[in-house]
Amino acid sequence: MLKVIAIIIILGALLTYPAYLELRKYRRHLARLDEENKILEETNRDLRQEIEALESDPFYIEKVAREILGLVKPGEIIYRIIPEENIGRGVEQSGSSSGS
Repeated sequence: MLKVIAIIIILGALLTYPAYLELRKYRRHLARLDEENKILEETNRDLRQEIEALESDPFYIEKVAREILGLVKPGEIIYRIIPEENIGRGVEQSGSSSGS
């Protein structure tokens, strides 16, 4: 009788082990997806804040226009400082100083 119980336990373990391994694999995959989801939620939150700022904050709009788009106000002069190590190495030295 004890041998029958031992055989049943061993067979049960052998039959359920592949399912256990599959479950572990899916749990790891789920953990990776959860982490990716958190990162995407943070990115979405940041993008929503930027959209809101672009729609309502004139100072942020000006910052973007100046830093990213390179726009200037009429009459402004832009000075570009070229690092000393770049002088004479064929680095383009822009002489343009105004415009929009």
